[in-house]
Amino acid sequence: MENGLSDEVLKAVFPLLDGKDLVFCMLVCRQWREIAKDDYFWKCICARKWPSICKQPPSDANYQKLYLTFSKPRTPQHLPVPKLTFEDLVFYIDMWLDGSLIFSQAVSGCILRGGLQNTPCGIPDVLVAHLTAPDCILMMEVEPKLEITMGPSITVSVLAHRKDTKKMACVINKSTFDYIDSNAARALAYEYLRFSPRYPFISDIRAWMSLLFLYKGTNVIEVFGIELDFCDAARSETEILWLLDMLDWK
Repeated sequence: MENGLSDEVLKAVFPLLDGKDLVFCMLVCRQWREIAKDDYFWKCICARKWPSICKQPPSDANYQKLYLTFSKPRTPQHLPVPKLTFEDLVFYIDMWLDGSLIFSQAVSGCILRGGLQNTPCGIPDVLVAHLTAPDCILMMEVEPKLEITMGPSITVSVLAHRKDTKKMACVINKSTFDYIDSNAARALAYEYLRFSPRYPFISDIRAWMSLLFLYKGTNVIEVFGIELDFCDAARSETEILWLLDMLDWK
């Protein structure tokens, strides 16, 4: 006997404990640990936590394992390495101003992942904070810069091509930049992503396209960069690649 308590006393007390206390009891000494392994004590705990499990218990039930598995706090899940890489991707970006094409480029995923190389002076602090955030930002410089008069509608389309599978997906389909964030000097357009039928329960995740600009007059902006992001669901490089991998590639 250890700690001055007989096995009989411990066996009488252990069924009255909650799961957390019984776990701590297993750490006291070898005697307590060996007695606490009796699945009867864990059955009592599970019966209080999930009373219905006693009505038709699984034939192979291990109540200690059941309690420990479903009572421990959730830990962050780390995504595995995605199959897709930015080297596999090409984005086809086209923009129109009142129906007239003003920007048209095929951009590799690596270029977008590389971000802006030269940030112009005079951009708002809000935009500076966004550009220096730790999130994965898909962004590129616009050269030559675009001078656009505010008022006429600007629309954008984005297709993506996978070199590894030779398939394409629609990311944005003729969406309008109908929201101007003056404080951050950004114009935004979005489109709800279309996912493969293999992922039927994923929805309401948007792709956002942003024009990054400087004011050049009362109603004139100069676009120096564009940004593509998926901030509804993905902020890290791994998350973005997994999200893109789930699109409806054809």
